[in-house]
Amino acid sequence: MTSTTNSWSPALKGLHWLIAIFILCAWGSVELHEFYERDDPMRGWWMVVHFSLGFSVLLLGMLRLYWRATHGRPTLYGSGIQKPVSLLVQSLMYVLMLGMPLTGLLMRQFAGRDTTLFWLFDLPSFVTKNIDLAKQIAFLHKEFLWNALLVMLVLHIGGALWHHFISKDNTLRQMLPFGKTK
Repeated sequence: MTSTTNSWSPALKGLHWLIAIFILCAWGSVELHEFYERDDPMRGWWMVVHFSLGFSVLLLGMLRLYWRATHGRPTLYGSGIQKPVSLLVQSLMYVLMLGMPLTGLLMRQFAGRDTTLFWLFDLPSFVTKNIDLAKQIAFLHKEFLWNALLVMLVLHIGGALWHHFISKDNTLRQMLPFGKTK
């Protein structure tokens, strides 16, 4: 289904909210794993959840990017600098949505570690082990991209709330899975 002038397609709405939930759960799972000692099996369990959710975000993010490129977008609201800032934040969100799981995967690859996904299979290491590179990618994943994602989420959510409560336009309503646009 194609996006209309006043609403995102149901597929893009679904992908938006599913990816948002998966990102939130991936964050929660990596935080929860810290409550367990290194030799506790639950620590590993939470990391498998984290890897699986991250891999899902990567696949769903690529699908979302494809769908968005082929099915259009609704009217972009705002005046002056709002539209280019909105497009920049959205673009950076896509970069981060794909960059976080990619760097997480690369970090494990260069550390020479298999990555268990969904308790179904292990993604083996396809690259030559390079611990120094793995540490650099880990910094990029855990410090730089994670903090950038938090900043972009605040701007994204803040912008949606601004449009809803201050500008009183359809920006937020266009993405809600329920309700109607004006």
